[in-house]
Amino acid sequence: MAMSTETLKAEKREAAGTRACRLLRAQGQVPVVLYGHKEETLPLQISGKDLEDALHRRVRMFELEVGKKKEVALLKVVQYDSFGDAPVHADFVRIAMDETLRLEVPIQLKNPPKIEHTMLEQPLIQVLIECLPKDIPEAIVAVVSDMKEGEFRKVGALVPPPGVKIITDPDVIFVTLKTIEEEAVAPAAAAAVAEGATAEPEVITRKPEEGEEEAEEDDKKK
Repeated sequence: MAMSTETLKAEKREAAGTRACRLLRAQGQVPVVLYGHKEETLPLQISGKDLEDALHRRVRMFELEVGKKKEVALLKVVQYDSFGDAPVHADFVRIAMDETLRLEVPIQLKNPPKIEHTMLEQPLIQVLIECLPKDIPEAIVAVVSDMKEGEFRKVGALVPPPGVKIITDPDVIFVTLKTIEEEAVAPAAAAAVAEGATAEPEVITRKPEEGEEEAEEDDKKK
């Protein structure tokens, strides 16, 4: 499915600096910049709620309304607060609908196999693609229901949608179906750890020398 485009209303941002940006965020706005296509860089501000909602829907292509002007832009970078919840800054880059783009999109694993004692691992979560803006997919889908235990698949096995070319090295592994036992602690080592956690420590003492054993026995009798 091609990525959808959403409209965001933006206003020119006059004040700059850390203090001004903090004040904007306190008012529910997010400071952003728009650049690219050999045009001036515009400092803007947009509604934090509108941006957050769009991010939750995984929208990356926008039509920014700045006054009476509309700019088609791709979301390039998003910075979040220290909790990783709310966006605090964003970069948008201008694009032309008739120009090819390069960008990264996620790999979506579909229908994971249900094989006992196996675990699906995804060492690569994104691939670099090349396409026109109208063809940008939300994700590259990989059906993995037929994977066998111990099998892995490379980027070259991915099937991109029409109009999309994958640039990432085709020999890079993006998914493996591992046996769980390979990742677990060896049974003998696990047993030793468990025993060591519950057993009483052995008390080691000096071996009595000849004649000391009889003295100890006499002391006990007294």
